[in-house]
Amino acid sequence: MGKPRRTIDRQDYYYWKAKEKGYRSRAAFKLIQINKKFGIIKKGYKVLDLGASPGGWSQVASNIGAEVVAVDINRMPPIENVTFLMGDITSKETLESVRDICSEFDAVISDAAPKLTGKWTIDHLISIDLARASFSFAEELLRPGGNFLVKIFQGEEINRFYREIAPKFRFRKFHSPQASRKRSAEIYFVGKGFKGKKLRE
Repeated sequence: MGKPRRTIDRQDYYYWKAKEKGYRSRAAFKLIQINKKFGIIKKGYKVLDLGASPGGWSQVASNIGAEVVAVDINRMPPIENVTFLMGDITSKETLESVRDICSEFDAVISDAAPKLTGKWTIDHLISIDLARASFSFAEELLRPGGNFLVKIFQGEEINRFYREIAPKFRFRKFHSPQASRKRSAEIYFVGKGFKGKKLRE
């Protein structure tokens, strides 16, 4: 299973571009492209990066000039201007640990993905759970007017997820960056202008 995937990756333009630029993953270019289009992260922002390991998105945010708190269940080698917290983003304890580091963020971003089971419905539903967990962090820690970006696998629950969180933002859109693989069913929810905790159920 592993060998064919490595062969595909090594034929991938963004795989080689990541190597050339020193990024830890090709996913860095997804954030670069999304940020260029939507302005999710700016210099001086405080950014929470969920599901951060191996650190491609944290690298991009740090290069922009943001202060980053990165969270992942797996360890991540250090990055300049990035504070790493090892924790499960579905855990309330992890949320409180993040709050102890920083109580408010300008942007919450999440490229978290489930360990693939090979059963699409299951992978999609776990992806939705991770996206909801990511929004729980945003709802608690995102400043009014802040921005939210999260990856989701497309499937039957995606419209329900959109209806749940879209009203919390002044601008909301699904977007697929050029760096996403053509065969991938991933898509990103972009939310800008968080309306604040007053709209929580």
